[in-house]
Amino acid sequence: MRKQLLRRTMNAAEHPPVMAWQEIFDLIRPELALVEEQIRAESVSSASVVTAIGQYLQVSGGKRVRPALVLLSAKLFGAASRSAINLGTVTEIIHTATLVHDDVIDEADRRRGRPSTNSRWGNHTSVLAGDWLYMQAFKIAVQERNFRILDILIELTQLMVEGELIQMGMIGRVDLKVEEHLDLIYRKTACLFGACTRLGAVLGGQDDHTQNLLGEYGRNLGMAFQLVDDLLDFTASEEILGKPVGSDLREGKVTLALIHALKRCTAEEKAKIEKVIEEGAFRSVSWNEVLDLLHRYDTLRMVKEQAEKYSLAALECLETLPDSPYKRALIALPDFVINRES
Repeated sequence: MRKQLLRRTMNAAEHPPVMAWQEIFDLIRPELALVEEQIRAESVSSASVVTAIGQYLQVSGGKRVRPALVLLSAKLFGAASRSAINLGTVTEIIHTATLVHDDVIDEADRRRGRPSTNSRWGNHTSVLAGDWLYMQAFKIAVQERNFRILDILIELTQLMVEGELIQMGMIGRVDLKVEEHLDLIYRKTACLFGACTRLGAVLGGQDDHTQNLLGEYGRNLGMAFQLVDDLLDFTASEEILGKPVGSDLREGKVTLALIHALKRCTAEEKAKIEKVIEEGAFRSVSWNEVLDLLHRYDTLRMVKEQAEKYSLAALECLETLPDSPYKRALIALPDFVINRES
């Protein structure tokens, strides 16, 4: 089914739908380099500690998936402009600000294999640095003098803040419904992916229908991305993940694999999960016991299948768009999202 959908989406048998990760980024490498330069320049503040945090975060890097989505979506419609670079910078800075705030709220010690900002500079300084980054992102966006762009970014920021507040109310809950968790994923991750691709369509001068299509593509890709992220917390090694495995559960976050397992497990097994959340550690209950439970009820596979459904939904959004290298890159991205290891 998946191969058939890929072929149908390409609309051209002579163009194979497979594109290597390197090929995708080669399409936007010059623009991504300019995004990197702009992030560095825009992270400089008259408060030296903010500059230090900004530089520290940039060195930590990341995949730059969000600016890549802005650039690919814009170039899909011929909009390889300075504005695309600016908005790629904006989306990455917003993403970085959310990570800074998330680490404070989660009391995280590590991020991408390095000490988190809050563990190095403290909670108060990190919160203010995150706030400054948000404002810096909007300062860049305002310079575009485009109300549609501002509408998208304001709605995005509201959704993400609401997501953080909603998640705080979900911590430690073992009665979460699937729908609640999927809504949280949308607010915390997928809405930003959707905003990235929608912004590209706006820069390309597309109508509302096409903007919505690209926004839906990004939203579905983001849903798949976060579901895989949740899975990696159970399946990846600490070296690859850049933080301790099982961090979500220790922090009281009940993600989709556990939601499915808790619906099926015995009272005794449920009590084990509750014990881990209560202790915030794998002391009375070992990490392997939790993994055994998830494998017993096959919930890791169920989450992977859900991620694949979102991946297919993303591909469907591209069917009517004209073929180009940028479309093929967008077609290839869900594969990398589903099969990534970090």
